[in-house]
Amino acid sequence: MADRETQDYLSKGIYGNKKTNPDERNKYFGSLRERVYLSMTIEQLMSNEYLDALKKEIRLHPQQQLLLNGQIDMSKLSPYIKISQDTDCSFRIVSDEGAQHSPFGLIYVSTHAVNEEVVDVAVKYPTSLPNQEKDNEKPSFFKKFFS
Repeated sequence: MADRETQDYLSKGIYGNKKTNPDERNKYFGSLRERVYLSMTIEQLMSNEYLDALKKEIRLHPQQQLLLNGQIDMSKLSPYIKISQDTDCSFRIVSDEGAQHSPFGLIYVSTHAVNEEVVDVAVKYPTSLPNQEKDNEKPSFFKKFFS
C-alpha cells in the first residue's frame, strides 16, 4: 500500500493533478458542457445579431460568468464586455491553447451543473421565423386571378 501512495505522489509531482474531461474543458474555455447556459460561435459573435439574446439570458440567470475567446479582436468583444458590465455580470477573456481551437466565441456558464438541453444561441433565440418571411411574399400574378 505504501508503494502505491508513493507512486501516486511521484506521478502527481511529475505530471500534476489529474484533470477531468480535458477535451471538453478545452472546448468550453475551462468549463464543462453541463455548466453552459448559452454559447455563440465565433461567426455569431462577430455578427452582433444576438446581443439582445445575451442580455435576456443574463437577466434569466444572473450572477454567472461570461467567458470570451481571447483570440478574437477586442473591437468585436467590446459590445459583449459592455453588456457584462451593465448587467453586473463577471466576465473572463480566455486566451489559452483551448481557446485557439474552440469553435466558440462566447460562453455563458454557471459555477455548478445546470444541464441546459439547448445552449446554441441560434436555436434558443432564433432571429427570424420562416413563417413570417412567407407571409411577406407577394402573391404571384396568376395566383391573384386563379385562386
